[in-house]
Amino acid sequence: MIFLEELASFLGRFHPILVHLPIGMLVVAFAMALFGKMNKKVDYTSGIRFSLLLGSLAAVVAALTGYLLSRNGGYEDEVLSFHKWFGIAVTFFSLFTYWLYQTEGKAHKLRSQKFLFLLIIVLLLGVTGHYGDTLTHGKGYIKDALPSTVKAFVGIKSHQEQDIPILENVQQAKVYQEVIHPILRARCESCHGEKKNEGGFSLHNQERLLKGGDSGAVLTKGNKENSELYTRLILPEGHEDRMPPKGRTPITPNQIKLIAWWIDSGLDFDKNVNELKQSDEIALILKTLESKQESNEVEVLYADLPEAPPLPEDKINAWQTKGIKIIPISAGNNYVVINAINYPQMSDRDIEDLVQIKDNIVQMKLGGTKITDNSLLKIAALPHLVRLHLEHTSISDKGLDNLKSAKRLEYVNLVGTKVTEVGIGYLADIKSLKNIYAFQTQGKPILDAPDGNSKVDTGNYSLPFLESDTIKY
Repeated sequence: MIFLEELASFLGRFHPILVHLPIGMLVVAFAMALFGKMNKKVDYTSGIRFSLLLGSLAAVVAALTGYLLSRNGGYEDEVLSFHKWFGIAVTFFSLFTYWLYQTEGKAHKLRSQKFLFLLIIVLLLGVTGHYGDTLTHGKGYIKDALPSTVKAFVGIKSHQEQDIPILENVQQAKVYQEVIHPILRARCESCHGEKKNEGGFSLHNQERLLKGGDSGAVLTKGNKENSELYTRLILPEGHEDRMPPKGRTPITPNQIKLIAWWIDSGLDFDKNVNELKQSDEIALILKTLESKQESNEVEVLYADLPEAPPLPEDKINAWQTKGIKIIPISAGNNYVVINAINYPQMSDRDIEDLVQIKDNIVQMKLGGTKITDNSLLKIAALPHLVRLHLEHTSISDKGLDNLKSAKRLEYVNLVGTKVTEVGIGYLADIKSLKNIYAFQTQGKPILDAPDGNSKVDTGNYSLPFLESDTIKY
């Protein structure tokens, strides 16, 4: 009996792989039927019939493995139910439609509606996939990724805006119930909530939060560095153990600082905010909770910047068309983030072009692009640049030597580059620099900070193993 249970659990793990097979085959069947309608001279019937056969069988296998996977638990019941029944509907309609294509003479009226049934299958696939994404990535997975301008135009609020409330008087608020728990709920409960608890960890109430997960407690009173919940939050972007994982709504640096402050203050669940000791930085971050959550980073990171000049709309449109994202840090603000995630071919020439708005740039995300060390001379001259992402580029020590004249830089990500401890040493001249992420570089495994102000993170982490780390959802 135990063997059968273990075998069922093992087979269920193949669902995320097998579920893609019926999608492709059934969509191909629909595409052939559509082309057949547009071009009556070509008969796609045999191909449609074959794709339907394979797609129907694959749908049956995907449905069975999905059922086996669902028995492991940890999923929100309502979303799981919708995903399951729409998946069953896909299986039924695909088998029925295949039967229609096989039937000659019988059910003549229904046979004339074969294309309609194929269209229904495609629509059902879309709905089923939507609920599957929600199970895997949490609510708002697609919606939260929409560009901010699109969300503003159609009036969509992000998951972050909906879940983290604005406080009238933060100093009189309950530190856990009104400050910390809303952050944990919005950023972590999709995977570690009442109905889904990956790694055996749930934080929907105080008891479960303090209990921890399969590997034990994740919080240590008064010691954030020894609290796994915190250490996973501060892993560099792209690290496989970072929480929330890639694809989920990210947690902001200020939210992480509030969690760290709460841990170091003793994990209190009952006191008001004003009863806990606060640094000037924490007091400022807390104050931002009385305004729109979206402006937190702006008020803390860019509070002392002068008013930015107007942006050249023609240039912005040209860059956006090319694939370079120019993102305002907040509504009505001319400071921007440059994001090249959709333009990996960004080169030194593009950087020279972007210098035209040097007085507007506060952050650049250039990871995975084709920029070279020469670009860092131009980037270092940006007067208001605070954060710089250079991960997985060809940047070397020479580039960091070029960068050392940056005036306001606080954060630089060098993950997966060719820099060594020599290059890190060049950054000592940047007095404002606080965080340097340098794991998977060419330097020594453990690097000392180039000065007393900055922290060098080399990724030399020792985290407890969680069984859930090997699970693909």
